[in-house]
Amino acid sequence: MNARARRLAPFAGYLMVVLIFLAIASTSNTPDAKASGAKIVAYFTHHKSNVHVQDFLLAYAALAAVVYFTAVASFLRSRGSQILASTTMAGGVLLGAGLCLGAGVNEALTDQPARMSTATAQALNLLSNDVFGVLLFAGLALATASAGVAMLRTKALPTALGVVTTIVGVAAGTGFLSWFAFMATGLLTLVVAPYIYSRMGSPAEITLPEATVEIPAQTTAESTTAASAPAKTRSRSKV
Repeated sequence: MNARARRLAPFAGYLMVVLIFLAIASTSNTPDAKASGAKIVAYFTHHKSNVHVQDFLLAYAALAAVVYFTAVASFLRSRGSQILASTTMAGGVLLGAGLCLGAGVNEALTDQPARMSTATAQALNLLSNDVFGVLLFAGLALATASAGVAMLRTKALPTALGVVTTIVGVAAGTGFLSWFAFMATGLLTLVVAPYIYSRMGSPAEITLPEATVEIPAQTTAESTTAASAPAKTRSRSKV
């Protein structure tokens, strides 16, 4: 990947946000976890095309999410954060896997809804509503919290941005605030990507600690003795 492509990689986050927004907007009144089997079968029979579109959008959003968080991780690694950069990328992969899992379960529901029993429809719908969230929110929490802490440690991005990113990551891991954190991540991505793009164009500033050399007392004493030896020799020669 050339330098220009690396600089543009963070804007995959914009694509991720747009695709997820379109995926949510493409369907409405989806059956919740308490819906009856008959209602679920009827919904996926009559909204098959819309659900297919949503699933493809989610799959591409998952790919964009992996590229975005990998770009963020690469930037943070170049600024000196090694482990946190790796966990940022790992979180992005988990988040993408959660989106793909949700899309896959939806595809199972739309494959042959007329041939499904009501019990099967309820089971798949329950998975569609709940199981993907574990991967999604776990990955979101890991990626954003790691990125936020790395921003604060390396000072690669403004401190306020690091604080907000860390808070969003912690909120994503709480469960009851996870959906709010998911939506906040979209807004945060729109801010983080341009910052990374602009700072990738400038070389990383590396501060090395000042080296201090301690001279053992014994070595100093020996040096002093060696230096005074010629003087004693000269004094004896005069005598």
